[in-house]
Amino acid sequence: MLLSNYCSPSWCSYAEFYSKRLQFKKDCIIFSVGQKTEGIFIITSGFVKITKKTNDNEERIIRLAKKDDFVGHRGFGGNWTYTVTANALSDVEVLFLPLQIYTDLVVSNPNFAVFMLDFFANELRESEHLANQLPIRNKIAWVLIKTLETFGWDENSSALNYTLSRKDLASMAGTRYETLIRTLAEFNKEKLIENIGKNIHILNLPQLQKEAGI
Repeated sequence: MLLSNYCSPSWCSYAEFYSKRLQFKKDCIIFSVGQKTEGIFIITSGFVKITKKTNDNEERIIRLAKKDDFVGHRGFGGNWTYTVTANALSDVEVLFLPLQIYTDLVVSNPNFAVFMLDFFANELRESEHLANQLPIRNKIAWVLIKTLETFGWDENSSALNYTLSRKDLASMAGTRYETLIRTLAEFNKEKLIENIGKNIHILNLPQLQKEAGI
């Protein structure tokens, strides 16, 4: 478990005793905008997408999360309600840490506190990158890299282990479905990727990373 890397055995036992393990089926909502913040979630299995309403009242994916990632921290501070929605992309299990238990872990385990600071800083950098006015081609390349980092490779091919729907890819890139399809076709023609049915195969990772500005 993630906590065992940063917290002492006694504190891990403390967290396990006071936390809850929750299961969510694919497409279920783990928490939603406006819901009172009562704690933070650690994903122990499965994949999650985090969405936020845009000014046009459309849902945009702002983050993908996998095993050992935290979700729910965007509800910290302010009026202590969640500002985003978390949806299960697959069957998901999470460890729910009540706020007081999470606070106790941070205060009493310096390594865990440093880990959380790094986590928050990294997420801020990624949010800023997503908000940058980059050419849409670069944004779509960045989204493909993020999906690879989250889902990993298929064991037997160059395909992503899990491929988001084209609608979700467009949402995360902040573009129209038609623009995404056209750009993927360009990447396919340039042999950066290969579209096989609904699956996306990464053929030239270094060049795709360059397109993404990574």
